[in-house]
Amino acid sequence: MQSKGKIAKVLSLILCVCFAFSSFAGTSALAKESASSLETKKEKIQKQIDEAEKKVEKLASEKKETQEYIAALDKKIQLKQDQIDVLEEDVSALKSEISSIEASIVKTEDEIEKTQKEIDKKQAEFDKTFAEYCQRLRAMYVSGHASNLEVLLTCSDMSSMLTRSQMIKSVSEQDSSTLDSLMTQMEQIEKDKAALETKINKLNKDKKKLEEDKEKLTNQIATIEASKRELDKEVAECNALMKKLSSQSAEYMESIEDDKDALAKVEAEIQAAYAKASKTGSISGSTGSGAHSGALGYPTSYRGISAGYPNYSSGRYHGGVDFPCPTGTSVHAAASGTVIVVRPLWYSYGHHIIIDHGNGLSTLYAHNSQLLVSVGQHVSKGQIIAKSGSTGNSTGPHCHFEVRVNGTRVNPMNYL
Repeated sequence: MQSKGKIAKVLSLILCVCFAFSSFAGTSALAKESASSLETKKEKIQKQIDEAEKKVEKLASEKKETQEYIAALDKKIQLKQDQIDVLEEDVSALKSEISSIEASIVKTEDEIEKTQKEIDKKQAEFDKTFAEYCQRLRAMYVSGHASNLEVLLTCSDMSSMLTRSQMIKSVSEQDSSTLDSLMTQMEQIEKDKAALETKINKLNKDKKKLEEDKEKLTNQIATIEASKRELDKEVAECNALMKKLSSQSAEYMESIEDDKDALAKVEAEIQAAYAKASKTGSISGSTGSGAHSGALGYPTSYRGISAGYPNYSSGRYHGGVDFPCPTGTSVHAAASGTVIVVRPLWYSYGHHIIIDHGNGLSTLYAHNSQLLVSVGQHVSKGQIIAKSGSTGNSTGPHCHFEVRVNGTRVNPMNYL
């Protein structure tokens, strides 16, 4: 009876394995925090763009060909550039996630192949053992299902009875051992197949996520391209208006000198930065002749000058050289050195940077839309340190460039 129960259990397990599998849901733990942060940035910038667009539309109907309209349009352009930067950050994150998922898919496929081979091997071993056991059962059936008692009673003598009794015991023990082995093999195959099913579920989820991310990436790239085309149109409009108003804008491209108090405050901050950097030893030398080995590099790829040193065409003082260029144009370090000022302002110089080049020589870059370096950072000649714009007292996008010796402005053209 015990053997029959074990046989029934083995057959039941075989049916279970052949016709049904347990379902396991594989979950992928992808980080959401970064994506959430990007979405917050997008929403914030979009809100600012909406407000800027309302202002541009209002001015367009009232006083389009004015410096005020140009400034409002330039502000909108800056925000659009910020939006593109965030979108490109999102694209970079998507590409990274896609690479990670692709690597996971390859790994899972390798694991599935390995697990399947192990299952096939164990299944073959089980099939062989089970076939041998079934052959024994068939042989017993063909022999007439004689009971142990019948076998013993038909013995001719005591010696035969003892021999047959030992054989029956041996056969019983062998059957029990075989059944136990079949049960163990069957349970292990079940576990392996469950693990295989889990891996397959994970693989399918990863493949689905990969397709979703690739589609999202394609859409995001298309959005960026559309945003860049729109940005180019607005930059072209801004530059065309600047050109149309060139005689006027050249006269007051900047109004830094108009507010003496603001200028004095900014200059005091700059001199304090020189003193602090010199005291802490973070610069190579805040005093000297200002001599420099070799020419300084131009701060932008745009070489046209709208206002030079030391005066505007009106005769008003101008402490640097203005290079008109679209918002977002790369601003380069004129020479290697140490950054001593990184100051975001909405008046005077606007967002500006000062680099100390040693021997008392320093350069200033003003009205930027973005600042890409930090105080104390060493930069190389030609390195991108900012993006041009029209922040502060500026009426159009350009790079205001100054050269200073011991903090005093000198003619930049003598160094370029």
